[in-house]
Amino acid sequence: MNRILIVLPNLDHGGTEVTVMNYFRASGLPFDFAVHGEAGYFEPEAIAMGARIHRVPTRSQGLFKNIAAMRALYKKHPEYKTVIVCTEHSFAFIELWVAWRCGVKIRAAWSHFSDYQGASRLKRYAHFVTRPLMRAFGNRFLACSESAGKWLFGKTILRKKNFHIVKNAIDLDKYNFNPETRRQMRDRLGLGDHFTVGIVGRLAPVKNHAFALEVFARIAEKDASARFLVIGVGILQHEIAARATHLGISDKTTFIGTADNIHDYYQAMDAFIAPSLHEGFCMVALEAQAAGLPVLLSEGVPREAAVCDLAQHMNLSEGAQAWADAILKIKGNERKVMDLYATGFHITDAAKDLKRRLTDD
Repeated sequence: MNRILIVLPNLDHGGTEVTVMNYFRASGLPFDFAVHGEAGYFEPEAIAMGARIHRVPTRSQGLFKNIAAMRALYKKHPEYKTVIVCTEHSFAFIELWVAWRCGVKIRAAWSHFSDYQGASRLKRYAHFVTRPLMRAFGNRFLACSESAGKWLFGKTILRKKNFHIVKNAIDLDKYNFNPETRRQMRDRLGLGDHFTVGIVGRLAPVKNHAFALEVFARIAEKDASARFLVIGVGILQHEIAARATHLGISDKTTFIGTADNIHDYYQAMDAFIAPSLHEGFCMVALEAQAAGLPVLLSEGVPREAAVCDLAQHMNLSEGAQAWADAILKIKGNERKVMDLYATGFHITDAAKDLKRRLTDD
């Protein structure tokens, strides 16, 4: 039986991995995974769903070791007729080249980012130089937004027949606003009637938590009872916690860490903020809108992430005070539930589309 091999760094609880797992659950496609390092958050679930996990060395651990491991994998498993490489940079042309050399029929790259996070000037230059090799060895080009596609493949690919937007779709049913869940979560978190702002994402520089804390500090100056929920873990968690203390808002800020039921936390919020420096799409913004939350997005978040009137974009250059004022304007507004099923972001519909993209010639 033909199977699909997904190549990505790991199966931890990140935006790319969440998207891949959403499609795995909904599509019924036979996914296997080639990953690096230790077991990730989603691995037990993936294995329970029938996936096989292959561990291969990273290119940084040895380019030739990586190539040899992938060639051996394709030789051992000729059932892999489709490979999808999830990546943020064009150096992944190497995975596509190996698949091409091994006779894999469908060789897809899937772009989830609109920039190269934390890259040096030299690495960025190398990314642009090697983009043509992505196009040479791949024959399907997938992206979560046009900006993500342009970043990884170049703008000319956006007009090609084999370029497809694969939406960061979710199970909308799970995120729909539920007053009873809201009451339970707010009781559990001790929020009472406090106006509550939330942010969800890795505690990493690109997510711009430092700015989010500045915004909330300005909100707290005008509403001393306001509360801030920070959901996620990452390399900056100690620094961000220290920053909250420095701003005098640590008693108003709750760090949740990793949560299996993030959809329930959206119910407890009154507003959502996403001041990212850049995003391929920003799935958490979609999730928040599905829960009926007003959402404030930076210019680094693609316009496609504003899927309904609940979301608006603001430039980071307008400053924390302007962002705080914009959020405070919606304080006390009744929860506005939007019907997003016609937007194409319901995972059941999107999974059918992905299935067709991977089988059409």
